[in-house]
Amino acid sequence: MKTTTVMKNINDIFGIPGKLMLEVRPDKHPMVPVADEQYVFRRETLQDMMMWMMGATGDDPLYLTGHTGTGKSSVVTQIAARLGIPLYVVSCHERMEVPELLGRFVVRNGSMEWCDGPLIAGLKDPAGAWILLDEIDSLDPGTFIGLNALLEGRSIIIPETGEIVDPLCQGAKIIAAGNTAGSGDRTGLYQSTKRQNLATMGRFMVVEVGYPDPEVEKGLLAKVAPSVPNEVRDCMVRLVNEARKLFMAGELEVAFCTRSLTRWACLAVFMSKVAQPGQDPVADAMDRAIGNRAEPDSRQALHELWQRIKTEDL
Repeated sequence: MKTTTVMKNINDIFGIPGKLMLEVRPDKHPMVPVADEQYVFRRETLQDMMMWMMGATGDDPLYLTGHTGTGKSSVVTQIAARLGIPLYVVSCHERMEVPELLGRFVVRNGSMEWCDGPLIAGLKDPAGAWILLDEIDSLDPGTFIGLNALLEGRSIIIPETGEIVDPLCQGAKIIAAGNTAGSGDRTGLYQSTKRQNLATMGRFMVVEVGYPDPEVEKGLLAKVAPSVPNEVRDCMVRLVNEARKLFMAGELEVAFCTRSLTRWACLAVFMSKVAQPGQDPVADAMDRAIGNRAEPDSRQALHELWQRIKTEDL
């Protein structure tokens, strides 16, 4: 199936100044994600994604690595949404095996019928889809190795049906995302992740995704919570970045992602309307955004950090 495309400037698509023109698919496809109009793209990550999309490494799959909350899966989702690319997401786990990815027989109308798994369904989509293997470093290494042929662009045979699947014939692309780059968890932060086979990891173009720059997140907060004073937003972003450092050092078990930061700001707006005398609505909103899922000591540490930053900056 031929997909209709139109050419648009990268600035019109992603809000990043430049002369690059990209294909956008205006046709509606049920697997195209919904665009988040408030999402802010980062130039460095977008540049890496564009290089991969345009075949800088041939047909190599892409591996996005980085700490939790850095936006690995969201950048894939939002690029696919803006370009109109169907996205099939596979949530990997340690008990997943290759047959679960390929498909299985199901009972329909009293008879057994083959149903493609998410990986095969994405590879066979005539619209040329992306398949995101999320949290892939939680897979058993043997399962990951079982995907080597597909990762290399070689055809496989579905044992149960005898069907031959060519991963390249529809223009599909495979993306993996994980916290450890296949090297295993050396920090104690990412339980159930496993050290992956070195040869399998060598098949990927690897991109590290870091946390957004403070100025990017300040700009985002100005959009989602403009009624919060500038100096308060600056304090919130400062706390988030200091808390991330504590998380990466293993001193805090929760980490702020951009989504939890914006949630915090939006909650602060509502709580400021009902706050009682002497109450700190921003601190209370922080608990509801992320603090209540932290251990009591960590929650207390976040509150102490907020009080210190508020005292210093406000």
